[in-house]
Amino acid sequence: MRGERPTHPELLEYLANQLIENGWDLKHIHKLILTSAAYQQNSDFDEARAKIDRENNLWWRKPGRRLEAEVIRDSLLAVSGELDQAMFGPGTLKEDSKRRSIYFTVKRSKLIPMMVIFDAPEALTVMAERPTTTIAPQALAMMNSPQVREWARGFAKRIEGKANLEVVIREGYLTAVSRPPTERELADSVGFVREQMKTYGGPTAREQALTDFCQVLMCLNEMVYIE
Repeated sequence: MRGERPTHPELLEYLANQLIENGWDLKHIHKLILTSAAYQQNSDFDEARAKIDRENNLWWRKPGRRLEAEVIRDSLLAVSGELDQAMFGPGTLKEDSKRRSIYFTVKRSKLIPMMVIFDAPEALTVMAERPTTTIAPQALAMMNSPQVREWARGFAKRIEGKANLEVVIREGYLTAVSRPPTERELADSVGFVREQMKTYGGPTAREQALTDFCQVLMCLNEMVYIE
C-alpha cells in the first residue's frame, strides 16, 4: 500500500507458485534465487544498458553494496596484517584493539567513532535494517585518523620487502582489493611513490612513501563496497 508497484509482477507470481508447489519449502526458493543468472551477475557498468535503464530497475547488473561498519574495520586490520583472529573471551572498550569488531563492548557513553561514522547500529534500539549513509566524515576519517595511518604503516611493512617497486604496487593491490592494478593505476602509483620518496628524503623515505600509497588503497571505494 505504501511502496512502489513491483517492477516484475510475473516473477513474483512465478516464485509464489514455486513456493506452493514445493510444499512451502523456503530452502527450495532460496536455492532457486541464489543459483539464478540474475543473482550471480557481477556489478560491471555498461553505458549502453545504463542509457536504457539508469536506475537498474530491470536488474542488468548487481548493485554495489557497502560493507557493514564492523566488516570495514576488520578488513582494514586484515590488510594491515594486524588482525587478531583469536576467538571468545571478554569484550573491550579500547578503540585500538586488534581483535574483530564483534568483540567491542557496547557502552552508549563510549562508542567507537570509526563504527559510528559507518552506521553501526544503536545496540539498545530495535533496527530492522541498517541505514547506509555517504557523508564527508567517512572519507575524512580514512584520510586523517591516526589509527588508519597506523594500519597503513602495517600494510606497507607487509609489502615493502620486494626490491622492484612495480612488484610492490601489484602486491598492494592484490592484498587490498584482490585484483592486479591496471596499467594506468600501476604507472600512477609508481610515480606517486617516487614523488613521495623525494618529498620525504632520508633513510625512511621509501617506508613513508609506501605508507602513503597503502593509505590511498585503504581509501578506495573497492575497500568498502562489494563489487
